[in-house]
Amino acid sequence: MRLVCGITTKNEEWIIDKTLSILSKFCHKIIILDDSSTDNTLNIANKYSKVHIFHRKPRNEIWERNEAEGLQECFNLTKQFNPDYILMLDADEVPTPDFINFFNNIDTNINAWSVRMINLYKDEKHYRIDNFITKTGVSITHDPFKNSGWRKTVLVKYNPNFNYTYNLEIQKGGTSKNHPSPQNITEPIRATEEFYIIHYGKLNKKYLAGEKDKFYALMEHKNGKGNLEERLMHHYLCRTGSGPNGEEYVKCPNEWFW
Repeated sequence: MRLVCGITTKNEEWIIDKTLSILSKFCHKIIILDDSSTDNTLNIANKYSKVHIFHRKPRNEIWERNEAEGLQECFNLTKQFNPDYILMLDADEVPTPDFINFFNNIDTNINAWSVRMINLYKDEKHYRIDNFITKTGVSITHDPFKNSGWRKTVLVKYNPNFNYTYNLEIQKGGTSKNHPSPQNITEPIRATEEFYIIHYGKLNKKYLAGEKDKFYALMEHKNGKGNLEERLMHHYLCRTGSGPNGEEYVKCPNEWFW
């Protein structure tokens, strides 16, 4: 079966080589929709024969992320390569090796698969398990194996006769209950524990330095989601808070890595 992966990128030179080296092991094609990268992202991506690069139209302002619009464009581009399945990932996400066995034995009656996300913290071999509520009342769950742990619907069985859509008004974050996949996928949709997605984003120097706090706060403020100082404090508290025993880490099993 033909598996085509769709990725949106913007200045991902810190991680894109790792991501593409892994995806190239099992994807038929890898589609990159780049958002005006100014670093070495595209030079790295061009080294991979399975990669096809496309470019988003520049927006007028930095806070005009238009995430759902970008995902719709990326998903539509993957369709040009005759996929049986479409894998939608961020540039800092890779499946665990168990994905190969899962995909080779996939239940073709299921239209999409929701997968548990593992946020790496501290270094590339650990994840966090502490949970807390910020002083503004926001619940943060670091433990990926709690019922409220982060999941994404990343794998879609492609039906060429179905019109897949996103809510194009959404600027950032979860674009639907099926994020990052289209909002209108029909049942059956299932959760699986047979593989996970490893997320490297919390190791990014820009995240650790709080640069993304500023970007997200500005974007939310400009889109009427609160004043700038409040949104900055929200993201700071979510990023720097910890459970009652402080930050707690667990070593990742070796089988999660390639």
